[in-house]
Amino acid sequence: MNTGKRDHLKNWIDYVMQYPRTVIGVSILLTLLMGWNIPKIIIDPDIKSMLPTDTDIIVSINEMEDIFGGSELVIISLKSDDIFSEATLRKIQILSEEVEELPIVDRVLSITNMFKISGIEGGFEVQDLIEKIPENEEERAALRQTVMDDDLIYGNIVSKDFQRTSVIAILSVSGDKNSDQEAYRIFHDLEKKFEDPEEIDIAGLPITRRSITLTMQKDMKALLPFGISLMIFLLIFSFRSWAGAFLPFAVVIMSIINTLGLMALLGMKFSFISVLIPVMLIAIANDYSIHIISHYFEEYSSSTDKHQNSIIHRTMEHLKVPVFLAGITTVIGFLSLQSHVLPPARQLGLLASFGVALALLLSVTFVPAALQLLDVPMILKTEGNSQRMNKFLSRWGRFFIRHRKAFLIACLVFTVLIASGIPRIVVDTNPMHYYKESSEIRKSNTIIDKYFGGSTQLSIKTEGDIKDPVVLRKMEQLCDYLEQEPTVTRTISIVDYIKKMNKAFNGDSSEYYVLPDTREAVAQYLLLFSISGDEDDLSQVVDYDYSQAQIMARVNETSSVSLNRLLNDTREYVRTEFDEETFPAVTGFVAVIGELVDMVVRGQMYSLILSIVLVSLVCMVIFRSVVAGLLSIVPLSASIITVFGLMGYSGIELNIATAMLSSIMIGVGIDYTIHFLYRFRYEVQAGKPAQDAVIRTLTTSGKGIIYNALSVIVGFTVLLVSGFLPIYFFGFLIVFSISACLVGALTIMPALLVIIRPKFIFKKS
Repeated sequence: MNTGKRDHLKNWIDYVMQYPRTVIGVSILLTLLMGWNIPKIIIDPDIKSMLPTDTDIIVSINEMEDIFGGSELVIISLKSDDIFSEATLRKIQILSEEVEELPIVDRVLSITNMFKISGIEGGFEVQDLIEKIPENEEERAALRQTVMDDDLIYGNIVSKDFQRTSVIAILSVSGDKNSDQEAYRIFHDLEKKFEDPEEIDIAGLPITRRSITLTMQKDMKALLPFGISLMIFLLIFSFRSWAGAFLPFAVVIMSIINTLGLMALLGMKFSFISVLIPVMLIAIANDYSIHIISHYFEEYSSSTDKHQNSIIHRTMEHLKVPVFLAGITTVIGFLSLQSHVLPPARQLGLLASFGVALALLLSVTFVPAALQLLDVPMILKTEGNSQRMNKFLSRWGRFFIRHRKAFLIACLVFTVLIASGIPRIVVDTNPMHYYKESSEIRKSNTIIDKYFGGSTQLSIKTEGDIKDPVVLRKMEQLCDYLEQEPTVTRTISIVDYIKKMNKAFNGDSSEYYVLPDTREAVAQYLLLFSISGDEDDLSQVVDYDYSQAQIMARVNETSSVSLNRLLNDTREYVRTEFDEETFPAVTGFVAVIGELVDMVVRGQMYSLILSIVLVSLVCMVIFRSVVAGLLSIVPLSASIITVFGLMGYSGIELNIATAMLSSIMIGVGIDYTIHFLYRFRYEVQAGKPAQDAVIRTLTTSGKGIIYNALSVIVGFTVLLVSGFLPIYFFGFLIVFSISACLVGALTIMPALLVIIRPKFIFKKS
């Protein structure tokens, strides 16, 4: 049976050797055809796209927008020494009118177009808040008092220190992919036009999404060239040969082009997580070709038979199983992300596994074919460098064998100690935290949160007869509950307007700032309002036939954990205090962030457990030993615990990017253990004592493992220049984790093997 396998491999390699130009030509042609689709990729920066489209949160948000209009806002903040000065108010008036005329804007709220409800004989009337621009201090003082008396304006449209006011643009619902770019351009043109002497800050989801899009584009322009340059430099430094640098480089480029081409063919959108895909392939896709070239150089240096075909055949014979096993476990690590509940994670897992599988295929076809056509490198590795490397690895191996028990005990103690940091990990999914606190977009949003009650909103849908005082009192009770929450600055609902109408109808007496007792009174107030006011003024809080209403809770908290707690507390309160038919949906951007927190945690656990189990099972099958599967994940498990402990102690948050860490780390890090185990077993079954087998493994496969790990580390180092904080921290953590996996494979594994002497290695061949 083994002879049959060897003949099969020989026939396959012979085919590659016989038709190298065909193999290379087909590889390049398919790459060009796939790459033709790349310009069709659409960038999608929407945070809602992180959730499955059939999630209750997304469904309810879409329903709320259909009923109450667009929920997306752009908030323009103006700061002035006196916002009630004649010049500033006229500027706000002109700015509001220009914004209102924009085709992308549905409605505008500002101090110059807000209304007030004033009592008149026999009823009330709706008037403009500012009927005439104040011209003297007495009129300005009266306006200040009017604003202070209106809690829907004071602290929401006008800051409580009277130094800032906002113009809130409620955007039309649009599916146009260019709407964010248009909004970004329009509002920043307005900022340039109206600033000075007033200070202007702009915030809102469309502005945030456009900023994310620009950062993604900048990252791709910076990360790809930087990563490729670092990779080429490392390969040239490692192999001292242009062939050794060019072939892995070609495999990486073809893998990236084909993967992005597949992304376009499948209609997948490019999210900010997708920035990781080409960088991961730069770091990982060259692994298998590096092992092949490293072993090819080793065979050439140590063999008396310098014939090219013989060297390639021997190289592929030695590496067929470990390279395949390393590739399949990496693919499994990425595919384990299919268990993740977040669509971007599943997308990344699918595309990365395709890219890695393709890199594996190219490494065992394109690379041998190219080696057949290329001349044998004039310089492989100088003898002096090879000897120095071998001496270092030999001393390394002897040290960890000699002190194996003390070293393993020290590793165990260290792992237990650092594991205590895991409970300290904070989960964060707020898109504002993609950026540093010093960034312009982060500072603008901080100003909105501080002075205008927050830019984040929790929306609660109400169903029933909205004119019925029973329903209104339930809404009032829920609003009172929400306003007791420390993260909620203000609630807004139809209740507020009806209480104002009741107060105005009863001579503006404060004791009547309550809900009326009868449905008839509510209906009368709403009729009076429709006569003297504009029904659109209430369109955000109630529908046309008064069967559905919306409670909006403004939130100034940016912590995802706090937002998730608010979401869960509100849902629990609705369940225990009311029937869910009255309040069927608790949604809004707060709900999106809160739901993401749960999904990130659940997805992290599912993919982590699944990837560990699957790679362990693969190792059990390949080595035909349960012990082999368990041993293979020991260094990996220690590295995972160390990394998550480090996150807890250093304050690095678990977010949408770092949630990918464990599956990628397992898929890549297991390779080093596999190569070590396979070569060590080969040396033992060739008759070498355990300690000598460790040294021989380190000086042969150990070098390939080191080159491989260094290429991954250098490849992911480029993420440290990303404009996104989650990507930056992901880069730092993956570099640390791969380093830990490398050290574990070359220290923990040899120490364990010499102590345990597992049968799957030490039995007779």
